[in-house]
Amino acid sequence: MRYLKWTLVVGLTVLVQLVSESRLKAQSTGYEKPSDKAISGKEQTLLRFEFSAPSMGSHVDFVVYAPSQAEAKNVIDAGMDEIERLSTILSNYDPDSEISKLCLAPKGVWTPLSPDLAAVLKHSRRWHQLSEGRFDITVGPLTQLWRAHRKKKQLPSSTLIEDAKGRCGWSSVDLAFPSAIESSMQPARVSLHKDQMVLDLSGIAVGYIIDSAFEKMRLAGSRSILINAGGDIRVGDAPPGAMGWRIAIAGLGKESPPLSMIQLKNCAVTTSGDLNQFVEIDGRRYSHFIDPESGDPIERRQSVTVIAETTVDADAGATALAVLGTQRASELFDAMPIAKAVLMESGMADGPARLRWLENPGQRLAE
Repeated sequence: MRYLKWTLVVGLTVLVQLVSESRLKAQSTGYEKPSDKAISGKEQTLLRFEFSAPSMGSHVDFVVYAPSQAEAKNVIDAGMDEIERLSTILSNYDPDSEISKLCLAPKGVWTPLSPDLAAVLKHSRRWHQLSEGRFDITVGPLTQLWRAHRKKKQLPSSTLIEDAKGRCGWSSVDLAFPSAIESSMQPARVSLHKDQMVLDLSGIAVGYIIDSAFEKMRLAGSRSILINAGGDIRVGDAPPGAMGWRIAIAGLGKESPPLSMIQLKNCAVTTSGDLNQFVEIDGRRYSHFIDPESGDPIERRQSVTVIAETTVDADAGATALAVLGTQRASELFDAMPIAKAVLMESGMADGPARLRWLENPGQRLAE
């Protein structure tokens, strides 16, 4: 690991520049440096198309370079179809989703898994191990408890916290994957060994969905693609005539200039923080990040931006580093599939924040 910077800054906000268009159209402003609307290649002229649609509780924004609107629409439709398909599997907010039904399964019963849910649970277990247990999808009962009390601006009782903690823990989750020979005959399976367990995929499902949508869009015929779902971003080849997609990491205050402008291609970037997800109760500030060990929300203010090869690793990695905290996150960073990270942390509501930029020499992004 290399520390690129270590300094004191004011504030905590890290935002990634978003597309706000609501219809498919060709244009030349947004993520990367403004360029001509039509960019001539050796064989064809490519136009920039943008599209935004409500999905996954937020908006999904697309940027695609294609020879025509019809071809751009075909590419974006492929991505949207995949997002909608996977949302019916991985959404904790949909009572009819596969993950919601799994959480209602009787204790100790083996439940077959779709390939997508099996893959997400496997990624989740890997990140649990990489983060010393701080990335933990089994904290669903605690997440639900604190979310309900945040709305009322009340603290849950110690009894309720202990009850929720008693329904958490990866030691109560058994995952069984068939061998290579068996894989075509039977699916992966999972068994939950506590009543009322809740597997909360909010820190990893969006990343997995974006990666899958991205691959479908490439198969549909475009390689210069950007997908943004609420700050989880996956980019493909650089736009024609550019070195990469120019992504702005915003300044540390609402009126501040961007903290940094980075150029990326064929990778993913995610920001995870508590800027908009916190509550103040009795003068104390509680974020939406839950410490699996204590069962309490983390009180320090922080924001983490992660660059990785895939969005699933950027998404899970940003959450893991945020829960770990700057010091321990820095110590474990080299063992994680993350290329770069920006960590910010402060213990005070309006006080100065520490800013640390990390780079992992062992992780090289695809060209």
